[in-house]
Amino acid sequence: MLMRYVVISRAEGNWPGNNLDPEPYLRVLPELLPQLPPGAREFAGAADHYDFTAVRCVKDLQFGSLTAGEAGAAQISMSLRFAPNPAKHDAALTVRYLGVSEFRIDVKQLGEKARVWPESRRLGDLQLDEILPVDGGCTHEIQLTGGHIFVRCTDLVAEWETTAGP
Repeated sequence: MLMRYVVISRAEGNWPGNNLDPEPYLRVLPELLPQLPPGAREFAGAADHYDFTAVRCVKDLQFGSLTAGEAGAAQISMSLRFAPNPAKHDAALTVRYLGVSEFRIDVKQLGEKARVWPESRRLGDLQLDEILPVDGGCTHEIQLTGGHIFVRCTDLVAEWETTAGP
């Protein structure tokens, strides 16, 4: 799937990368927020979520781990953990998904001449995300530099975990 409102396009030139534009999503977000379940509403509507200069912006978080399991009452739960980018964040982010009914992860293929070192990360850094309401809950799409994650759930809970200082 591709995000409906958030625009991510490839930037070419001497320093290839991505052009990131959350503005189309931010324009419709006030209409979407009342339709989102409570946890998703809080996370999507957070003031710093798309402020690229803020320490609580999701951009540049580093994919850390994924866990999934039975949650009882015929429910599946999942948790995604994103490590802070040391140049920008002071906290890690964990997103817990409740009542998961769909999950996909797509990992970009490495090119034939790709250089891979022991410290190379495969999914890479979070570019942007988009949370949309659906019947019975919400979807959360996450674009990373090395892949894409899609979750459909009844709700989600996002928690910033401040890292210990030196």
